Amino acid sequence: MKLSVLIVAAVWVHSTHCRRLSDDLDNEILGNPLGMISGRQRDWVRISQSPPQIISRAVGSRIEIECEAMGSPAPVMQWLKGSTPLTENESFETNAINDNPSHGIAKAKSRLVINSALSIHEGTFTCLAESGSQIASTKTKLYLLRNGAPERNFTQLLAGEMLSRAPARIVLFNTIYLDNIGSDIAIPCKAIGNPTPDIIWLDPSERVIGGSSDGRLSILADGELRIRSIRWDDMGVYTCVARNSVAQDTISTFLYPMLLQSEK
Repeated sequence: MKLSVLIVAAVWVHSTHCRRLSDDLDNEILGNPLGMISGRQRDWVRISQSPPQIISRAVGSRIEIECEAMGSPAPVMQWLKGSTPLTENESFETNAINDNPSHGIAKAKSRLVINSALSIHEGTFTCLAESGSQIASTKTKLYLLRNGAPERNFTQLLAGEMLSRAPARIVLFNTIYLDNIGSDIAIPCKAIGNPTPDIIWLDPSERVIGGSSDGRLSILADGELRIRSIRWDDMGVYTCVARNSVAQDTISTFLYPMLLQSEK
């Protein structure tokens, strides 16, 4: 009970950065945070924010579909069209599933981005969230409105300016991450865009993370922030910034290191 109060207090301090994290850290986490991690209770995952069931857009539109999941261990997410997993290419730009095993409890967001919608994009998209042995999913049907206008074919689209430049956009990230003190963690920040975006991370004091002197903090080529053996003073809001010559995108992840049950 004492620890739950501490979590709520810490979240309140950072609420201006994380749009009322006290609302995001709902009873599913606050009810028994230690039991879910140190006790290694059963895996769980749920879709906490589903995209619309039906989306209608004009041919040629730029389309984003966002999906949010919460789970333990931290969810990994994947988009499918029909039964086919989507990967990054000129037609679809989305996140690939993260192969690194994750731990802790997290709320994750994934965005499917279509820079210019064609007939081949029409259909049913599925957002999958996986936490350990558990999977949750939600579906969205995309309809394209043609309005009598001739549609550019795929070859013309690739040769034209519509795909030559695309804004930097972060497509996979965590808004909240909780794990035990002493754990090694990985906080994702996958971005797309053309030119390829540069990624930087800012620590809770808004200083650029360039690798700590003791080697505990590092940033991988795919934008992931790694922190070895997290400590109580690592708590706070970490900001990922992705930018290219077209645009800049920013997200924030609130990290809460928790005491093991045996350390109370």
